[in-house]
Amino acid sequence: MCGIAGIINPNGTDVSTTLLDMLALIQHRGMDASGIAIYGKGEDTLLRVVLSKPGVHEKLLNLISEYGSVLSEKTSDKNAAVVFSEMKLQMDSACIPALHAAINAVDGLYVHSIGRGMAVYKENGPLTNLTGRHPIGRRIGTHGIGHVRMATESAEDVNAAHPFVSPFFPELSIVHNGQFTNYYNVRRSLESKGAQFKTLNDSEAASHFIAYQMKINGGDLEQALHAALDELDGIFCIIASTPHQIGYVRDRLGIKPLLVFQDGDTTLFGSEQIEFTSLYPEVYAEEVEPGEVKIWNI
Repeated sequence: MCGIAGIINPNGTDVSTTLLDMLALIQHRGMDASGIAIYGKGEDTLLRVVLSKPGVHEKLLNLISEYGSVLSEKTSDKNAAVVFSEMKLQMDSACIPALHAAINAVDGLYVHSIGRGMAVYKENGPLTNLTGRHPIGRRIGTHGIGHVRMATESAEDVNAAHPFVSPFFPELSIVHNGQFTNYYNVRRSLESKGAQFKTLNDSEAASHFIAYQMKINGGDLEQALHAALDELDGIFCIIASTPHQIGYVRDRLGIKPLLVFQDGDTTLFGSEQIEFTSLYPEVYAEEVEPGEVKIWNI
């Protein structure tokens, strides 16, 4: 059991605080990890990456120099076992997928997000770990997604936390509640197409799958989610986001819950009714139909 959340407000709102407040109300659905992806307007390319082995920082800087330059960098405690680095980069956006793949190819480096107008923050343990170890603050944006995780099929590794991204389409992020029964077949197929798996979390396979579909279909999120509905077996709900779209897919059995609530310009997604009470004390959200796919353009 995990919990997922999402918000849209095209006029702009405090996406980070809203998502964290929503997730706090469903913390009981998962204490093993948490994370959010925030989207908004921004021209800078922001890279958030994990360094988990000695000496990889220099390798990271060398890779970046092949595609652009570092404008600024903030790092967490460099003496910790896992170091988080956040960099503003100057580079051609067309080179982002190649840099993403090159960084992930290095043992000890793992991109949590890279793109313009987006950032992914994730951490092991409860939400207090996420907010305590990462400088999230109030982040005004147009939309975002979030997740609390109960680890069932893979290790409690920060890299196995959601949201997930993929070099196939770096500015896509996904959160997932459920399980894929054809994970190994999907993984082998994606590896044959060049996917680099950094975890054993089946949700990583979903991120690569949807991102690959968008890579080959010209960036059509709706088509990619329909492909996920057809090709991914199991019980699942996925919320997926890009800088300009957000949408969901629920499997045809409809075992895992997914709710939607709209009020004016605000749209909320969640696993339980109680999530929405962080903004609306009295609310009744509609349940997504089994097999349903829906997209919003931002």
